[in-house]
Amino acid sequence: MAEKLKITFLGTSGAIPTARRNHPATVLKYKNETILIDCGEGTQRQFRKAKLNPCKITKILITHWHGDHTLGLAGLLQTLIMNGYRGNLEIHGPIGTKNEIDLLISTHLQSYFKFANETNSDLKIATFDHKIGKIIETEEFLIETIPISHTCRGLSYSFTIKEKQRLNKEKLEKLKIPNGPLLGELAKGKKIKLDGKEINGKEFIYLEQKKKLTLITDTSYNEELSNFAKDSDLLICESTHSKEENEIAESHGHLTSHQAAKIAKDAKVKKLALIHLSQRYDAIPKKILDEAKEIFKETIIPKDLDYLEL
Repeated sequence: MAEKLKITFLGTSGAIPTARRNHPATVLKYKNETILIDCGEGTQRQFRKAKLNPCKITKILITHWHGDHTLGLAGLLQTLIMNGYRGNLEIHGPIGTKNEIDLLISTHLQSYFKFANETNSDLKIATFDHKIGKIIETEEFLIETIPISHTCRGLSYSFTIKEKQRLNKEKLEKLKIPNGPLLGELAKGKKIKLDGKEINGKEFIYLEQKKKLTLITDTSYNEELSNFAKDSDLLICESTHSKEENEIAESHGHLTSHQAAKIAKDAKVKKLALIHLSQRYDAIPKKILDEAKEIFKETIIPKDLDYLEL
């Protein structure tokens, strides 16, 4: 059974939160990785509401250093220390991220790190500044970036689970093959003999297709965004403005509903999830949704704490 990529929308508002929508934050869970993308004010409370454990976070990806995307970081790190977080926490972001984290720690968290040294907390922070391209690669997944066109330096991210050959464990269980070299041979697609019968490993191997998620926020429109999101199973994209607000969107470095939908259509994604809605559409998100669907039918507007699997 293929491992699922699990997405939780902790915050889906724009720069100003509302009673319904918190500041931006999205959680990706895949196997042993829990990745938080952005950490707006109130994010740690959203973790509680979603029944997620913030001490499971392995990586934080920052799109840019505007307050609505980062003002929850100090409180979240404080909570990790006080809850005895153990291990290495990676924080990735655009150029300047290391300086921002160093400043945050020196101005807000020094006493808490002193507390950590006196307790069982072992929080170690590794900070990485990135420009563009591949930033993390493991045997299982790949994380890539592209620069955004906003009022400050920033990045959008894609998370790709690599295509991989896997053994069909359910079929194998019926054969009752013990753990050992025989299973290893089958995993390589080779033939083995069991109780006088020949078993072809190729019959138990299937190809797990790659899965791709792309998150784009905050940025004005450019065609490279579609190339970056190409063939995504899910595109999470800002839609701060309605289709009538092109000039405002461009001047503030944001996207309209039509522009987000055009990116999705040109990228041939399977589903589009619109986030970062302006407070003016808080009570009428259907306006933004209907506009996007004029161009790309497979569009949704998730609410805070909504959950998807790929």
